Amino acid sequence: MGVDWTALEEAIRVSALRQAAEIIDRHPDEVFYAVALDGVSADETDHIDLPVLALNSEEALTRALAGEDEEKDAEDFEEVDEEERFEERADADDDGSDRDHYLDQDNTNSDDDDDETAEEDEDDEDIDDVLKELDALTSDAEQGYFSSKWNPNDWQWSPIELFDESATELWSQALTSVAKNHGWDKTNRLYYEMLIRVTESLRKALAAGRNADVVVYLSDDDHGDELLRRCLTEAQLTKHFPELAH
Repeated sequence: MGVDWTALEEAIRVSALRQAAEIIDRHPDEVFYAVALDGVSADETDHIDLPVLALNSEEALTRALAGEDEEKDAEDFEEVDEEERFEERADADDDGSDRDHYLDQDNTNSDDDDDETAEEDEDDEDIDDVLKELDALTSDAEQGYFSSKWNPNDWQWSPIELFDESATELWSQALTSVAKNHGWDKTNRLYYEMLIRVTESLRKALAAGRNADVVVYLSDDDHGDELLRRCLTEAQLTKHFPELAH
């Protein structure tokens, strides 16, 4: 089984561009700073994955750093059955008449416990607020490649499948077959070169208007520096990753 590299490149480009453009058009008040092809690896494994699409905007990043997009789960309050709270004793009346004494004593202790718990909760909330502010400040200051700003897994629009399950599996099988027959290194080089061309095409198509400076790149933690140099313009490298600029 071989791979039609031209057909695969065009299929990825068309799907990624269509879905990215649709998301951008649906959010006209947001400035999209990054688009990534994610989920691929140059490591030799038992199969080669197709990339997924990811996007993020400056506004979404700000919301994430401020914790505004985090869903806070409501605490579970189990309804306590008063009958279950009563423990039968050997000297208890058969009709349960001494339960009132037990409940009155328990309620008195509960009032004291509630006051202590409320004070502890207030202290915990204060500490949580301080830690959240510190985390936000730290995240704002650290905008390197491994920060949330450039990690597609942390973005609002991620991951987005480019094809349906059957098409994805067929392309993956074809790539894996070529790699096994012609070598993993050679196949991965061809694969990555093709994906880099796709990112260049996407940048030219999407870099317009409010998103004129959008960064489009192939995400791979193990080869981040090299891929950024290949995918970003010199001006973008200087702005976002000055340590990589020539």
